[in-house]
Amino acid sequence: MKKNPQMLLLLLLLVITSATAQFKLPDLGNPADKVLSADDEQRYRQNIKQQMYQYNFVMTDPIVASYIYHLGYRLAANSNKPDQPFDFFLVPANVINASAYPGGLIVVYSGLLLQTDSESELAGVLAHEIAHVNQRHISRMLAKQQKATVPVLLGMLAAIAAAQSTNSGDAPVAIAASMSAIQQQLAINFTRYHEYEADRVGINTLHASGLNPEGMATFFAKLMQKNRVDPRYQLPEYLRTHPLSINRVTEARNRLNAFTPRPVYESEIYDYVKQRVRVLTVDEYTDLEAYFTGALKQGQSDPNALMYGLALLHYLDNDFAQAWAWLQEIQATPKAKHLVDLLKVEVMAQMDRTRAKALIDDVLRWYPDNDVVLETTAQVMLQSKELAWVDEAIKNIRKLVLSQPENPHYYELLSIAYLNALKPIQAGEAMARKEHHMGRNYRAVRILRNLKKDDGLDYYQSAEINALIASYEPLITDRERQQEIAADRGIGRR
Repeated sequence: MKKNPQMLLLLLLLVITSATAQFKLPDLGNPADKVLSADDEQRYRQNIKQQMYQYNFVMTDPIVASYIYHLGYRLAANSNKPDQPFDFFLVPANVINASAYPGGLIVVYSGLLLQTDSESELAGVLAHEIAHVNQRHISRMLAKQQKATVPVLLGMLAAIAAAQSTNSGDAPVAIAASMSAIQQQLAINFTRYHEYEADRVGINTLHASGLNPEGMATFFAKLMQKNRVDPRYQLPEYLRTHPLSINRVTEARNRLNAFTPRPVYESEIYDYVKQRVRVLTVDEYTDLEAYFTGALKQGQSDPNALMYGLALLHYLDNDFAQAWAWLQEIQATPKAKHLVDLLKVEVMAQMDRTRAKALIDDVLRWYPDNDVVLETTAQVMLQSKELAWVDEAIKNIRKLVLSQPENPHYYELLSIAYLNALKPIQAGEAMARKEHHMGRNYRAVRILRNLKKDDGLDYYQSAEINALIASYEPLITDRERQQEIAADRGIGRR
């Protein structure tokens, strides 16, 4: 089912707004104390992150999510604050924008990624946002304006709630108008000094990471040029929240003279990820078949990545024979080969499950600890009713949970796998852990208490459930408890 990119954007803004409105902002004290503490920043980050997961705004496609995560941390590790924690998410919305939030949460929209022509251009945007976080620009701006912002946001949220509760055909218009006002109210308009500083620090990060430091300047110049050449289009979101000028772009280029030329190491999978994002986020009015075949004829981009995009497009359209035919044409480099192999697994699983299992065994032998391989093969095996396949999928997912123990997406996969394996107790525990990591501890405890009613619990299962309840219950807030109780009453009345 196709997703409406504009609605995704509006919903994302609502998530971030509601997270801010529901969160108890710290008292900043006297006027001299203008900066949020590091603990406050992390609380903001965790709150917004949890709500993004709750509303499914995080693009959890294993290939895309892993790529953004590793590129982001490659840059963060070479920044001026390598110990700063970060989250890097891609949001599937056709918007040219990226945002940084307190504590190290960085969001990139798929529309921006598709506008880049190299990994260094995408990395330039990420490095700029990382610099905003490391220099604490966001916290300084929030500290300055939050007391005036929160009452306005609460009023806007009330208007949205009222609009949603009506059956009027004008409700979507009212919601959109309110969201537009919220966006303007929440926009962090960095000062000219902040933007220049983020450029300077970000370019240093690009160079230190082995990427092309010119990537930031070329991408910013591209955005300005496109807007100047065709003024019919609205100014991109990124240019509104990060105002650019000719002087900024020129200064960014001039800074390149300070760097000693060195080899640039860009990922070989960048073009594959870009075409994958193009297919996964396309709207129903775009003829991607024509786009890919035209790009192949014109020699645009990496032809192997374009054929990968065509194969993925046909796979999603259930044209498995054509998808397989395109996959046979691809001559992937060694570092991109696993992406092609995984798509072969998915296609063959729909054509010949015996051959698919042989491909799965091969790819797991070649890449035993690759998170993308573990998740993709697990999802394929979970489509089978064979318990041996399901058990192997569980082993894969447990490896993922151990590698990222705070990722709620992995716990959800684990819960599904246990259900398929006819293990309801383990499935319930995994779902409770997922709810906990999404900040919904009331629901987590409720799931665990229901599990305790099962007469088939053994001693170890009972002890594990009791330990989780003891850990999660103190984390339940009064607000969460009241919301859940009210929701239960509403369901009962219906």
